[in-house]
Amino acid sequence: MATILAVMGNARRDGYTARALDALIEGALAVEGVTVERVHLLDHTFGPCRSCYACIRDPEHRCVLRDDMGADSDLVRLIRGAHAMAWATPVHCWTVDALLHLFIERLYPTLWSGVLQGIPVATLAVASNQGFQIAAHRQLCQWAFTTGARYVGGVPVHAAYLDEALRDAAHLGERLAEAALRDEREGRRPMADAERWLAYQDAPWAVYPHYVENLTRGSGDPELSIIRQALAQGTFEREGARERLAQADEAFQQYSQHRALGEHRQAIEALVRASALWTHATWAEFLEEQLIKAPPPKAYRPLG
Repeated sequence: MATILAVMGNARRDGYTARALDALIEGALAVEGVTVERVHLLDHTFGPCRSCYACIRDPEHRCVLRDDMGADSDLVRLIRGAHAMAWATPVHCWTVDALLHLFIERLYPTLWSGVLQGIPVATLAVASNQGFQIAAHRQLCQWAFTTGARYVGGVPVHAAYLDEALRDAAHLGERLAEAALRDEREGRRPMADAERWLAYQDAPWAVYPHYVENLTRGSGDPELSIIRQALAQGTFEREGARERLAQADEAFQQYSQHRALGEHRQAIEALVRASALWTHATWAEFLEEQLIKAPPPKAYRPLG
C-alpha cells in the first residue's frame, strides 16, 4: 500500500484550506492501492531549527531536538515512511502560513540524509481575501525544489472560484496517488541536479533565472558574478576552496557562452556545475572549520 502524507498548516480545521485538502485526498483515495495519513500541524509541538548542525555531523542525519520533528518522533517516522506528500496552506501575509513554513524548515536534516530526494510532492495554496495565492503557490514549489522533491503539481486556490479549484485539487490528488504508487513499486529515484533543474523549468518556480540572479547579485551579468569578484579580491584562502572557486568561475562562463548560443540544456548543465562548485567552495571557506566541523554529506550537491 502506498502512503500519502497530507500535511495542513492552517490553524483552522474547517476552512477553505481544509476543503481543498479534502478534495485532494478524495481524489487520491479513488486510486486503488493508496492510503492517506492526514496531519494537522496544529496538533503537533515543534519549534524552529536551532542551527546547531548536529544533523549534518550525525552519520544518520537525525535532529537532536526533543519535539515532534526531532529524531525518531511519530511525525518523523510518518515522513520517512511516506511515498508522497501533499502540502496545504492558507495564504497569510501574502505567502505561506507560519506552521507549514516551520514544518519545511524542520525538514532540514533530510537535505543531508537524502531521504526525501525524489519523493512526489503536490501543493495547495488557498486564499480568501486579497488573494496572492499565486505567490504562495510559487513559494511552495520553491520549497519542493529545495527538498529535492519530484514536483507533481499544485493548485493556487481562491474562494471566489472554489468549486473549480476543488475539481482541480481532486485531479491533482489522483496524479499524486499514481506517483506514490510508482514510488512504492519501483523504489525512490533521486534526481541528479541537472535533471531536477530541467524538470522545474516549466514549474511555477524555475531555479535557472533565480540562481543566475543569485550569483550575479541581481545584475544577470556573468562578468559581474560574486564568484569572479571573490577570485579577484582573494576572499577565499582555505585549501581547496580557492580551487573550487576557480572551477566555478570557469563553469559559469561556460554557462554564459551556451546561453548566448541558445544552447539551453548545455547552459543549465554548466550552471548546475557552477552552483555546485560554488556550494563546495563556500562550504570549505566559511562553514567546514568555523561552524559545522564536518565536510558536506555525500547526498548534498555531489560533484560527480
